[in-house]
Order: sequence, then C-alpha cells, then structure tokens
Amino acid sequence: MAPITQILLFISYFILGVAATVILPRALGISMSHAGYIGMFIFFGAWQIQNWLVVSRSEKNAKHRLDSLEDTVKILRRDLERARREMVSRSRMGEEQNELVVSELKVLQTLLSQVTAQERGFKPVEVVEDTVEPTEEEVLELSVDHLPPMKEEDEEEIVEQVEEETPEVITEEEIEELELTPEEAALAVIDDGTLDQKSDDEERKSVAEPRAAVGPRRAPIRLIKREDQLLKVVKESLSENRIDLYLQPLVSLPSRKKVHYECFSRVRDEDGRIVLPRQYMKVAESKGLIGTIDNLLLFRLIQLVRRMGKRKPELRFFCNMSRHSMEDDEFFPQFIDFMTSNEEFSGRLVFEIAQQDFKMLDGDVLDRLKILGQRGFGFSLDMVTEFDDSFTELEKYNFQFIKADLTALMETHPERGDVDAFKSSLRRRGMQLVASRVETEDMVLQALEAQIEFAQGYLFGEPASAHELSREL
Repeated sequence: MAPITQILLFISYFILGVAATVILPRALGISMSHAGYIGMFIFFGAWQIQNWLVVSRSEKNAKHRLDSLEDTVKILRRDLERARREMVSRSRMGEEQNELVVSELKVLQTLLSQVTAQERGFKPVEVVEDTVEPTEEEVLELSVDHLPPMKEEDEEEIVEQVEEETPEVITEEEIEELELTPEEAALAVIDDGTLDQKSDDEERKSVAEPRAAVGPRRAPIRLIKREDQLLKVVKESLSENRIDLYLQPLVSLPSRKKVHYECFSRVRDEDGRIVLPRQYMKVAESKGLIGTIDNLLLFRLIQLVRRMGKRKPELRFFCNMSRHSMEDDEFFPQFIDFMTSNEEFSGRLVFEIAQQDFKMLDGDVLDRLKILGQRGFGFSLDMVTEFDDSFTELEKYNFQFIKADLTALMETHPERGDVDAFKSSLRRRGMQLVASRVETEDMVLQALEAQIEFAQGYLFGEPASAHELSREL
C-alpha cells in the first residue's frame, strides 16, 4: 500500500476515535473516561484490522506470484528438456543419415567395382573403409576408369570384321527393327562410321522429315551401324558421365493421370546425341558393360527418390532388372543386402523382370527375389506374351503388376469380357494389369472397352530426362 494512503487511513481512524469520544457521552450518557477508552479501542482496532487486511492481501499476492513462478519454471524446464531431446534426436538422426549415405555410396561403389571386375577380368578395386563420402564422380571412376583398354589387335580385328561383314549404312529393314516412333525417326541421324570425321551437313541424313515437327530443343538420335563405333561411344559415355536417367509415365484410364514412371537409361555421345538402348544393349552385354550401366541408372534413381522425400507417396518407379545382373553371384547378393538395409525404398521401387527371363531363373535367384518381396519391394512381370501360364506362383514374390503389349493382349483375349476375366484373376492374386505400347487413340478406345485401368505408351508421353521432369516430381 502506498505511504500517502496509509497516512490518510491513519488520520481517518484517528478522527473516528475522537468522534466516538466526543459523541458517545452526549448521545448515550457515557462518562468521558469510558468514551475515551472506546474511542482509543476504535482507533487502534480499526488500524489493526487494516494492517491484517493488508498483510493478508500481500500474502495472497505473494503466494499467487510464487505459484505463477513455479508454473513458469516447470514450463521452461519442460521446454528445455524437450529442446534438449530434440537436439539429441536431430543430432542422432543426422549422424544416422550421414552413416546411411556413406554406407549406401560405399555399397554402390563396391557393386560397381565387383561387376566390372568379374565381367572384364581385372583385379577389383579395394574400397577403403573410412568416413569420407565418395562423390558421384568417384563412383563413376570406379565403374569406368578400371575397364582395361581394348588391345590394338582386338580393335583391328573388330574393324576388319565390321568392314567385311557390315554394310556402310543402316538399311531400311534394320531401321524398322529398331521400332522407331515417328518422333524418334524425325530426330534420327544415321552414322556410317565417318560421321565424326566429316561435317554434319555432309553426313547427317534424316530418316523422316520434317525434323521441326518435334521441336528444336530435342536432342537428335544417333543410329550407329558399326559395332566398334558403338562400343567406343558407350565406353566414352561411361567415362564422361553421360549415362542419363529417363522416365516414361504410366497413366490411369480413362483420366490419363500420370500415376507411376518407368526408368530407362540413355547414352549421350560427345555432341549430345542420344543412343537408344535398343542399339547398345547387345554390345554392352557382350562386352560386360551392361551391369555398370544398370547400376549407374539405379544410382541416379536413388538420388531422385531421396530428393523427392515424402512428396507423392503413391508414386512408384519401375526399374528393369536384367537376367544377366540377377545371375551374377558377386553382384546380386550384395544388391539384395543393400536393398533390404534400405527398406525406405520399398514404397518407391518396383523391379521389372521380363517374363522369359523370369522363367529361366534358378532357385537361388528366386530365393533372393523372395527376400526382396518379403521386405515390401514390389515386382512387375514385363513383356508378357504367354497368358495361359498360372500366375499363382508370382504371389509369393510380391508381384504387383503384369505388363503386356495391348495388341498381344487383345489378340489372346478377343472375346468381350475375356480381358476383364483375366484382370479379375490377377486382382485376386494382388496384381494389376498394365497395357503397354498404347500409341493411338483407337488403342485407347480398345483399352477402355476392355476396362483396363493402367496404360503406357508414347501417346501418353515418351521417355524424358529426369531433369526435365523435376518440376512434376
């Protein structure tokens, strides 16, 4: 209480006591001495009551402040503990993520070195066990730089054989075998082996015209006839980190909404021209390079999945697995170990296996595939041509998709309702049907009449680089 207030109250109580001393004898006939005692009692009593009220109010205020301070301290202590736990958790999470990335890159590093070592017959590179995170360039060096150079006599033999047995340019029949789309054909550049020696104006020949119809920003497609030239381009592309990740959408019908993507590799030459897998696949397999290409593709896909994080959780990426890689006793077991230790990829990756390749796999490979399926990784059976097979066996491997050429699918199931019955049998086994190579609107109508939910083809989007699709992802 303020001092001025206390003085005013004291004066008020004093006046009240004096008034009682003067008024009571006159009003009640009390003696002056008794009235004086009563006046003093009133004065001191009122003052004591005032003091008691002030002290009581002060105690209550003090107690309230103490309670508030205790509550504040508890809240601050709880927030401090929460912040400490969060800092420890984030620190631990950061360390775990760093260890995971280092482990991931080291496994990829080991896989690449072992694949190339086995296929090319050179001594594998020993991975140093330290905490330094290898860069993408270092991974590429492991996969390419240790490839032994081709001997001069081998090059001469290949060149002589090519010159004797190979025509100078690709024939129309061979172009048809490549199954180029009109867009690809408009961008195609035929290479007879002398393209790098002469000017583009003299040597480049388009398969179809006009090229402007597909847009000026699209890279030309290089058609290479000679095997030695094709091998040279592939090896140089590996050395210069020109293996790109391309994605083609899978859509849902009838909305045509992009729901998943299939992954492809594309080789770029020194001029930025694209070499299609349909050309280099055979020579890459014969020269032991396909494993390196597949692993670089997987490396880039993992980078893409990590960048996406938790965005679009239902979006999946179909990644082809060749029989050559699955039957590699050095590569495939470590590949399985790597995937099972990174189960966060299970909701993103679907491994695609051709039907004929799956039929030729032995028991050990199938057991390893079953391990992947048990860890949540899905599979897709690709290029299905035999529809009378029982797909029951695929359930235990966690096959989730069956992909078939729409034309072959309709020819095998010509009657109305046959495809729907086939779909129902797949659905009971946890699988969905995807119609591939849908290229025209008439084929879309066929798919809609058969009530096929998923489709893929150039009509819905041709393969595009992951960089170009970064905004969509």
